[in-house]
Amino acid sequence: MTIRDIAKQLNISISTVSKALNGATDISEKTRTKIINYANKVGYTSRRKNIKDNRICFLFESFDNDNRNEMLYSVMLSFNKYASAQGYEIIHDCIDTKPENFDLAEYFTQNNFVAAFIAGINSHSCIFKQLIKSPIPIVLLDNNIPSAKNLSTVSSDNITAIESAVYYLSKNGHKKIGLVAGECESLVSVERLAGYILGIARLGYDINTCSIYYGNFTRKSGESAAEFYNDKDYTAVICCSDIMAIGFIDGLKKLGKKVPEDISVIGFDDLEFLKFTNYNLTTFKQNLDGIGKAAFLQIVDMLNGNNPRRTMLECELIQRGTVKSITNNIN
Repeated sequence: MTIRDIAKQLNISISTVSKALNGATDISEKTRTKIINYANKVGYTSRRKNIKDNRICFLFESFDNDNRNEMLYSVMLSFNKYASAQGYEIIHDCIDTKPENFDLAEYFTQNNFVAAFIAGINSHSCIFKQLIKSPIPIVLLDNNIPSAKNLSTVSSDNITAIESAVYYLSKNGHKKIGLVAGECESLVSVERLAGYILGIARLGYDINTCSIYYGNFTRKSGESAAEFYNDKDYTAVICCSDIMAIGFIDGLKKLGKKVPEDISVIGFDDLEFLKFTNYNLTTFKQNLDGIGKAAFLQIVDMLNGNNPRRTMLECELIQRGTVKSITNNIN
């Protein structure tokens, strides 16, 4: 007998059954009593009775070969470090391995999780709509659902970072500034796009459909963006990830253009492996250790009965060699 079976027999949602069996306070006492009595009648038992309430799930969409592997892995290590130091057991799992009818609430209950940190998902994820009904506290990385009562968010301050990138390029004489954005379903991409638009608008520079190329945070999309900008007069381009920036630089090289002599480039992430390459990329460094720590502290706060919140951490501009100062700078 599972939570799903109980929910089906009582014609009650799985999340409500989960809440009743886990002592949540946001259901009626009548409903709780009905569920518990039926669970006892059919012999349902939870392993929670034999396990200390210290299990946290680190759930991620996937780790692939051309996306944000290093960033997600660094955040995971940081989160593990702070959670383990306080005696929590961390279980890692991948959403991509789950069946189409995967039920998040039942998964949390059956595995005796008290909280979860979820990374690498967007609005198209199979679990996105289920998050709002989670029976346990959740922290989302780089995503936000304001209406959810049991869900906090941690991220970098993407808007401010990209806006400051526009200003930095402007101070170096650039007025024709493009943006290689990420996938439209990603909150990170939306926020970085917003930062770009704010920066361009406040400086009074022109912006049109040729100013922005929509990629998907992959190296290949960066290479495609190079072809997009090849016949345009942009002197600088901001890429919303280092991976896309690398693809962009490689694509420009194939087209016979040099960075920063022909076009300046700024990335985002400051990935560790860049130290072992010759790209010398000017980029924004995310506080990955701080993100992992903030996620754990948010979980602790919610477990202690505090309200969910959103935490945004500052990024640091790392100036290297892919931005050229244009002469006759009037800014």
